[in-house]
Amino acid sequence: MDQWWKEYIAWNKENHDFFEELQEHDSILYDRFLPVYAVLDNLYIQASEGAIEVNEDVEKIVSVGLEFLHDQFDTCKLYIDTKFNGDFHQFLTYDNVVNAMLFIDDLKYELEEKHAQYDREKLEKLQDELEALMDQKAELKPELNIYIDDKVSDIIASQEDNLYGIVDIFADIADTLGLELYSEDEILIGKDI
Repeated sequence: MDQWWKEYIAWNKENHDFFEELQEHDSILYDRFLPVYAVLDNLYIQASEGAIEVNEDVEKIVSVGLEFLHDQFDTCKLYIDTKFNGDFHQFLTYDNVVNAMLFIDDLKYELEEKHAQYDREKLEKLQDELEALMDQKAELKPELNIYIDDKVSDIIASQEDNLYGIVDIFADIADTLGLELYSEDEILIGKDI
């Protein structure tokens, strides 16, 4: 297990600033990565303090979470370098598109794992459309997310009830650990009573 923690420490050292930049810019990608990051960070702290016993379950959580973060962050950095010439702020303009691309990659993995039937060609065509938006630096329409959701729902209609991705699993783990991932500021309208 020590090897996993060493990898986590190294990954965190290399990527923490990028993760914080996503948070500071209120990127949807921050919300995507937060459950996995928060769980790994919490488990690392608890293990370091001797508050939890590291068993096979913890080791599996750490290995899956770390692999997920490595892959997803590397993909983001690749997009920044290849699609946006290193321009982080231009990348953020397309963070919804990047999020959709990452979601589709996760979806394909899960569908393959379950040996599910789906229209691979339609899913790849959707990915090509999204890539083209980034390549052409096209203006993003407000209804883009609805369009993507409709396309994905059409492609996986028969599988929808059975799909539960890594982000969802880690959100559940975070809940089990008592981590509050998302907090909303309370807004007072009128007089405080």
